[in-house]
Amino acid sequence: MKKLTTIVASLLVATLSFASTANSLEFKAGVTGQQAAYFGNVEETLKDSGRKSSDEAVAAFSYASIFGEVSFDTVYGVTFGLEYTPDSITMEDASRTIQNPNGTDATVSALGSGTTDVETAGEQQLIKASVEDMMSVYIAVPLMDTGLFAKVGYTNATLNTKETLVTGSSYKDEDLDGMNIGVYYDGGLGEMLFYRVEGSYQYFDDIKITGSDVGGTAGSFNTITAELGGIAAKVSLGLKF
Repeated sequence: MKKLTTIVASLLVATLSFASTANSLEFKAGVTGQQAAYFGNVEETLKDSGRKSSDEAVAAFSYASIFGEVSFDTVYGVTFGLEYTPDSITMEDASRTIQNPNGTDATVSALGSGTTDVETAGEQQLIKASVEDMMSVYIAVPLMDTGLFAKVGYTNATLNTKETLVTGSSYKDEDLDGMNIGVYYDGGLGEMLFYRVEGSYQYFDDIKITGSDVGGTAGSFNTITAELGGIAAKVSLGLKF
């Protein structure tokens, strides 16, 4: 979040600098509905044994966001914007069976915490996660007079882990940082109303989370590493003034 704050402050300074010389500014604000599909590649390493398990998944989500932006007519229509998603994006719940020491039980999922304790082998644990407070700052440049804009932005969000783990281990919430690129088209619906259709690709920096429960070997913890990215189709409705 500190990195995002720095970027927002820099964009604000740039906006004020342009505003001091610009003769014409255009402000836009609106709401966006989007359908996104994310691909995740996750690997878990168990404490002590070092056993690794991995999983891949594709999931689709629908959520809404709000945005505000300012365009500078005297700087070729360059646009600075901020988009915020107040909705919590909840991942589908998953469960797994704790693996026996000899590895003959059900396959261990890559999410959650593992154990080789005989007492807990065969028990179930519930895995939950959600993404909250997703915010993106971006810059967009018009592609001549086509109504199309090319867009690039920086995204920050919080991954909240909500597992119910029988092993006593848990994972802390984690900040997600990433980039997004896309193209959108703005069309008029009168003097002040406009619509927008957009396609974008988003990817996050590699994620690494360490479990809270130390193993029998000093300094050993369960760890999860993950790669996450996806595409989104967006439709927006807004006001310009």
